[in-house]
Amino acid sequence: MSKFTLAAALAAAAILATAPGAQAASRAFDNKLTATVTAVRQDPGYKPIPLDGKADNVWFYQKCDDLYSGRITKDQFVADGVAKFPGFDASFKQVADGLTTK
Repeated sequence: MSKFTLAAALAAAAILATAPGAQAASRAFDNKLTATVTAVRQDPGYKPIPLDGKADNVWFYQKCDDLYSGRITKDQFVADGVAKFPGFDASFKQVADGLTTK
């Protein structure tokens, strides 16, 4: 299994191209996701989420975008993540905190 990487998350961004009017919002989200990924990768206690392949990366990117955009709550983000990747509660909480902190 591949591990959660910045490249994987950003590759999913390319797959989920947005309409021209949404590009500024998309850039803001991509910048926040990049900053979050950078921060968690620097934490030696972070347990990488085992995203395996394109489908997992697209799923993760969409969940992150849903959280960042307010379409789901932090609790829902974590619950959805743990349902798909049991045992990664702390990892999803850490990503959720990063994406929702101003």
